[in-house]
Amino acid sequence: MMYSKLIPIILLTLWLGISSCNNKNSPVNNPHPISLSWCNQPLREQFNSLKKVKVKSSWFKVFEVGHGVYAIAEPSNFQEVISYLILGEEKALLFDSGMGLSSIKKVVKQLTNLPLTVINSHTHYDHIGGNHEFDNILAIDLPYTIGRAKNGMSHDFVKHEVTKEAICLEKSPNKDTANYHIKPFKIKGFIKEGYIFQLGNRTLEIISVPGHTPDAIALYDKASGYLWTGDTFYEGPIWLFDPETNLFDYQQSIQKIANISGQLSKVFPAHNTPIADPKRLKDLNQAFHQIMIGEKKAENSTESKHVIDAALLFKFEGFSFYIRKNLLTDFVATNRS
Repeated sequence: MMYSKLIPIILLTLWLGISSCNNKNSPVNNPHPISLSWCNQPLREQFNSLKKVKVKSSWFKVFEVGHGVYAIAEPSNFQEVISYLILGEEKALLFDSGMGLSSIKKVVKQLTNLPLTVINSHTHYDHIGGNHEFDNILAIDLPYTIGRAKNGMSHDFVKHEVTKEAICLEKSPNKDTANYHIKPFKIKGFIKEGYIFQLGNRTLEIISVPGHTPDAIALYDKASGYLWTGDTFYEGPIWLFDPETNLFDYQQSIQKIANISGQLSKVFPAHNTPIADPKRLKDLNQAFHQIMIGEKKAENSTESKHVIDAALLFKFEGFSFYIRKNLLTDFVATNRS
């Protein structure tokens, strides 16, 4: 998730900066006030209305968010990433494996004994950190994905995740921050658009949604009206910033999921809060179109002057975008030609 070694620091500054100026009671956008450490942050309000599931873990918080669906949240890191365990009658599926700061496998074992398959919404480090714990991982057949699996990510790549500004180490079993890295993992097989998982009285379909990354996918339970969106949509600043981001692909992907929003009962994003209103997907598509045609203007970020040339902020009700300036310039120019 970085353009250079400076980008994680820039993005952390942006993320934390936004949190200081947002209304904490608003579903928009992001983390909590930076005057509090991550050890003292209360859970986001939505979690208070959800059924909490007790597990033996100081790091993960688990909530039942739908029929046979468990949100496995990591609220003590600025990413506030959420993975999902989805149960059928015969099999289970883990959608993302989190930061790798604590064993997600131990949590999953407390929730189910069913045979398990792991897939990732995309292969940014905050979604594949626990992959190495599992042996039945399916993935998109792309060089980008295969490279992430083969190489993992070094400490230099992810060290910003374990600074005192980014994490509550008191709640993490792994206190060895100097050696934190993302371990390589083995891909057992490949999936693509339209791939079907039969879990036993539950069918899940892969929807390819490239843009945020080339290997981004959504997961669709048509019978229940559930859609898992990964980082293609969540209620917060959506990062369209990294070199692997493709705005043209992203535009097509959000149009695709907006088209099925009327068939949905719940949307499960990968950050901040686990449940979003399906109408947000149409809002997302319309908002991005406003940016594309120049109707929506970027806002300055006053928290860090040196990031203005790198990323532009576009705020909307319920979410926002950080878009790298040169990506947007090329995107708009091509659409107008």
